[in-house]
Amino acid sequence: MKSCLKLAFVLLVLSSAWPICASGINNPNVVLETNFGDIVVELYPEDAPITVDNFLGYVNSGFYDGLIFHRVVENFMLQGGGYYFIHPYIYYAQPGAPIILESYNGLSNLRGTIAMARTSDPNSATSQFFINHMDNPDLDRENAEDGFGYCVFGRVVSDMNVVDDIAQTNTVYVNSSMTHFPHNPTVDIYRAYVLPCKSPSCSDFSGDGELSGKDFTIFASNWLGNDCNSVNDFCAGTDLNYDGISDFADFALFSGNISAPTKQ
Repeated sequence: MKSCLKLAFVLLVLSSAWPICASGINNPNVVLETNFGDIVVELYPEDAPITVDNFLGYVNSGFYDGLIFHRVVENFMLQGGGYYFIHPYIYYAQPGAPIILESYNGLSNLRGTIAMARTSDPNSATSQFFINHMDNPDLDRENAEDGFGYCVFGRVVSDMNVVDDIAQTNTVYVNSSMTHFPHNPTVDIYRAYVLPCKSPSCSDFSGDGELSGKDFTIFASNWLGNDCNSVNDFCAGTDLNYDGISDFADFALFSGNISAPTKQ
């Protein structure tokens, strides 16, 4: 059955082509919906593939939905992804297994970048992340006191004004491990989700500047492939919604790209 579907996709348009302005495979963009507004983060899978896959896994599973930013330090950073709050208690959200540290990628902890939080163990990052409110070069591997630093894996592309507003939130001391807890109001993450890649350039899997039977062939060869991740370029780019599999949802996006205007 799988082979028949592959063949059907290829034969359907093997003789057709649509010129487009190709720009390669786009990086995933994640929206963090908060009570202060939406923050859109572009991820860097080529620079931090393990970290990006880990973050997308939490996003796609709904893990971050309903959590909070539990540590906010103006002119430093905003940290979240580890706790939820039900008045008057703060509860720990049980994450998955830790990942290795990819701070050797050369990316700097500049204002607006997103990085993984961790303990003193360099390979202990799980679900918690932070957004740099200011340039924090001391957190980079080459400058960090521990020689490891913190892994940057993306940056805020919209809206840093929301980050700035959150940074000015009143904070309270809860205990020695939670010294800057935002309160009245708390900073809630209503939902986190990945934006699908809808631009026609996203469906130019071959990178030749046009949508043709060649791209259908690439799509078909990855049909229902498991574990589409950044290490394999998200199944050669065919996982257009970054959910870990190339399926009918991606084919719908692919079809929409074909019918979209050719000039972007």
